[in-house]
Amino acid sequence: MWWLAVLVTIVAVVGAYATWTVTRVERLHRRARAAEGALLAKLDDRAETVLKFVGNPGFEEVVALALSVVAVPADTQRQRELREYAENDLTRALRELAADPLWSDDLDAANRRVALARQIHSDFVRDAVASRSLPMSVVLRLHHRLPRPEYWDIEDPVH
Repeated sequence: MWWLAVLVTIVAVVGAYATWTVTRVERLHRRARAAEGALLAKLDDRAETVLKFVGNPGFEEVVALALSVVAVPADTQRQRELREYAENDLTRALRELAADPLWSDDLDAANRRVALARQIHSDFVRDAVASRSLPMSVVLRLHHRLPRPEYWDIEDPVH
């Protein structure tokens, strides 16, 4: 009879580990999706901050790039790539602007928020992708059930 108790214990431990793994992998994927939403919100906020300066001399190109950023959603893979290109163009154009105390504080704050959201998103994506290769995750085929989170290939706006 002792072998029955050992078998039940082994099944319970394996079941608990499988449940823990599934919960962890799903939680990391949810966090990566939430971080992507937060990153997109910060990118939109930065574009809206730039749009405040419509009509100011020297902002024509930057405002046009901000409008292109706001106009491109990130629903499909192609739209996501276009959005990445537009964000990178906007970041480069903002770097080329000469600093002016009237507007540089707002843009610097918006860029810092984008950089922080980008870093948080990258960290969550890295963790979610790593969780997909856990042995129990592979056995349970979670990598087929959950969409793979992707990094945003955008330049760091702070540097």
